[in-house]
Parts: sequence; C-alpha cells; structure tokens
Amino acid sequence: MAGASYSIKKNRIERGWHPGFVLDGDGTLRLDPGEGVHMLYLRAVDGGEEGASWGRLRFRVSCPEDTVYYLYAAAFDQDSFYRREQPVRIEDFLCDRRESHEIKRQFMKEAGFLKFTNQKDVLLYELQGRNLYLVLEVQGTGDFSMGQMRVDQQGDPFMNTFPEIYRERGSFFHRYLSVFSSIYEDFQEEIDDLPKLLDLDTCPAFLLPVYASWLGLRVGENFLEEPVLRALVKEAFSLNRIKGTKAALLRIARIVLGEEVVVLERNVMSAHIRKEQLKQVNRLYGGTVHDVTILVDQALTEVKKSQLLFLLDQFRPIRSRIHVVCLKKTCVLDSYCYLDWNAGIPWQGEGRLDREMEMDGAVCLR
Repeated sequence: MAGASYSIKKNRIERGWHPGFVLDGDGTLRLDPGEGVHMLYLRAVDGGEEGASWGRLRFRVSCPEDTVYYLYAAAFDQDSFYRREQPVRIEDFLCDRRESHEIKRQFMKEAGFLKFTNQKDVLLYELQGRNLYLVLEVQGTGDFSMGQMRVDQQGDPFMNTFPEIYRERGSFFHRYLSVFSSIYEDFQEEIDDLPKLLDLDTCPAFLLPVYASWLGLRVGENFLEEPVLRALVKEAFSLNRIKGTKAALLRIARIVLGEEVVVLERNVMSAHIRKEQLKQVNRLYGGTVHDVTILVDQALTEVKKSQLLFLLDQFRPIRSRIHVVCLKKTCVLDSYCYLDWNAGIPWQGEGRLDREMEMDGAVCLR
C-alpha cells in the first residue's frame, strides 16, 4: 500500500509566504512582473511520526526557456533551532518577512537542504524526519506558473511487493522501480479523477460543448461564458422536456441574463386590444399570432443579445418569431405631483472629483 499523500494547495500556500508571486483562486502561483525576487516559503508538512520517510514530490509547472527555478527540501524531527540563544521555529523563521532572503539561503545551506534545478518530479528518498520543509525560488521573468504540488511519504507499491531484503531505501533497485511506480501512480490518479470528468460541476470547460451536443443542444464555439454554459448544460435535459413552451423561454432567459423577464404572446393579447390601439400594438409586439416579445429590464450588449436569441431559437415554438425589447430606466411621478414654471427632472448620475480638485463660486455640478 502507498503511504500518505499531501497536497500543497491554496490554503497551505497562504499560510506560508510567497513574495514576488500572485496566487490564483485555484492555488496556481504566477510571477508578479513588478517584483524582482520570487520566493515561496511553505510551512512544515507534518509526517505524523518521528523518522518519517519521504518519497516522491511532483507538481505542474510552465516555465519559459530563460527562467530557472530551484526547489529546496529538508526534513527534521525537531521543529526549531537556537538563534541568538533563543529557540526559533524553523517554519516561523522561513516565513518571517523581516528576515532577508540571503540569511535564509545561508540557513538552508548549513541545514543540508537538498537542491533541485528545473525539476518538477523528484525523489526525496534521502530525507527522513517528521517535518518536511519546502522552498521554491524562481530567477527570471516571463509567464511562469506552478501548481498542483503533491508530496508522498514512503510507500512504493512496487517495492513493497518484494521480500524485505530487496527493500533497501534509496538503492539502485529502489530508484529503478520508482520509474515504473511513478507511471503507475500517475495512471491511477487519472483513473480516480475520471468521475470528475462526468460531473458538470467539476469537469473542464472544454468538455461542456461535447456534453451539450449529447443532449441535442447547440452552444457554438467559445460563444457562451463558462458559468452560463455550465448552468445551461446542467438544465439541458429538463429544458428539452418543455421545449416549445413559454416556460422554456423564461428559463433560457433566466440562465443567460441572470434575472426574470416578461414574455408577451401576441396571440393571447388579441382579445384585449381595442381597435384604436391595434396599429400601435402591432408596431410594438408584431401583427401576427406567431409573434412573441420578451421584455428585458436591462440594457443588453450585442453579444449578450446574440447569445439570448441563439438559444431561444432552439427552444421557441414552431413558426414563432422572437422579439427582444430592452426597457430603459425612467422616472415616475406620484398621482398628485405637478411641475411648476421652469421646473425640470434631471437624470441622476454619479460623479467623482480628482484629488486636490478645487471648486470656486462659478462651478456648478448638475
């Protein structure tokens, strides 16, 4: 059986210190172009027992050719050392923003940290100790990114199948089998993640159009934003059951616009239109029983309007024609209000003055 596996995700990175990096929401580190030093100091990974053995460390990295990165690693049973005759926790020292990077590099050199250059998959068989300390240093500029770091304890599934005499840690035979063991573990992780590919909440965005096509839904190529596309595919089955109804139009509009709309059917309105209003109503809502008007209480961009009409066209009743009308914000007076001579209703808006801006008596804000 394989040993414990530790993931270095966003919460662990935030508890450390990462000067010169920008941390994304998914735990990916990217270089901050405005900084000259790029370091990542992580707090200790607790192995759970003294003398813990550490195995494989890997992560995903995207690195330009002219950028070099160094990974430092060490493991100790003790979690502190004496400095200026005072005990200091190692992780607190590494993550202390007041200490210089040169002093920390000198400490790591004297403490025997292993150093790996431009490697994203390393073996830590030489390390034994309860507390594992990891430091990353990047020298260079460009589009560097690193994430999905994971470190394993001792527990090579291939090595453990051999008799005890062959299980010498760090031997040539152990390292040789680690090549095949690593490939096996990577395959096993991909197999374990297969259910996530079929989960509409966790699957990659590029699979959403494929799943939409399985349900007979056309979504175009990079036409819809990911949140809209994900919500649409999740409701595609129920939408197909009510295709061609007013309810389908309302739900499509709700997904795309994020708010409720009003659907007016010309066929239903016919019994409530007076003859003197017929011409004006026909101009607003169409002149046939197949016209359907959707009133939207917001201003739509051409892209958003195209997305809405593209999807509505797939769920509209046959022979119907869809019209989208965007309503503008307006002012309404109470029943007993009146305007005196020279009165006016201004359009309310927000304004902001620059700093140190002066206004004299001739300036008027409207």
